[in-house]
Amino acid sequence: MQDFGTIPYGTLCSHKFTITNIYDVPMQVLDIRRSCGCMEAFPPLKVLQPTETAEFLITMDAGKFKGPGSQTIHVTFGPRFISQAIIRVTANSRADVTLNPGLIQFGTVAQGTTPTAMAELRYQGKQKDWKVTGAVAPTGPLTIDVKEAPRDSAAVKYYVSANLKADAPAGAISEVISLKTNDPTAPVIQVKVAGSVLAPLTLSTNHVQFAGVKVGEIVSHKVILRGTEPFKIQPVGDAGDGLSVVDVLPAAGPAQVITVRFQPTRPGPVRRDIAIKTDLKGGTTAVIQVEADAEAAAIVPVVPAAVPAPPTNPGSPIPPVAVPKP
Repeated sequence: MQDFGTIPYGTLCSHKFTITNIYDVPMQVLDIRRSCGCMEAFPPLKVLQPTETAEFLITMDAGKFKGPGSQTIHVTFGPRFISQAIIRVTANSRADVTLNPGLIQFGTVAQGTTPTAMAELRYQGKQKDWKVTGAVAPTGPLTIDVKEAPRDSAAVKYYVSANLKADAPAGAISEVISLKTNDPTAPVIQVKVAGSVLAPLTLSTNHVQFAGVKVGEIVSHKVILRGTEPFKIQPVGDAGDGLSVVDVLPAAGPAQVITVRFQPTRPGPVRRDIAIKTDLKGGTTAVIQVEADAEAAAIVPVVPAAVPAPPTNPGSPIPPVAVPKP
């Protein structure tokens, strides 16, 4: 159940659910049915292994209905065990209050920057003294500002802005601003804030695993590093555990591809956090967690050559023995 509360007409709401595969077999989303065109669902595309989790995103467009709305999304999972989940979503889309655009959207911004994004809130109802009396800032890395525009006979307008703090962590921005009003029928109006903070250095994966590698074998895994500007990677030292990083290019570029290699010399587990140092501002470093398990090489038994046995049949003729002449 997800209740978006009272929201301005035109608001684009979103919410992420976490789903977990509780079965002992792989599971995936097979089918989705929506009760309204105002709803969208974005399930995980991958197959979930037992106990694995993933995010399930839903959105509701309050510009496609007015007044209270209650919708459902039916999700079918399978294929081994067929099960169904029902997601119920409610919201009250106020026709006399509009938000343009439908949310405060930062887009993708670099980590450490402090951009500002804004939306216009407009009231066109019958309450002449309608006003925003305060704002409840979200717990996330944002500062909020609400300013009223000069009033006219057509509508009451407010500019709602959000400023991103410099210490905002990398990742998705998903916050809600609660605006307090003097309207007794809807004392709180919610405004969605969304975006993404891009770290100066990102990896295609920060976890590499090698399992069941025989001593003497060589296995490898490629990792892509992307920066907000061209960068170089410093050479990675050898710790003597069979793990190494190779194919490090000397030239700078916005993306670099390295190879994590494992060549065990003895059986047993190997666990290491490999630090990838760059020349980006502040000496940005990425860490790749590597888990490897080496097994002893198979021993091929040496079979001695067969020696022909002497004849055992008593009726077999005995070959003559040459006797030297005196």
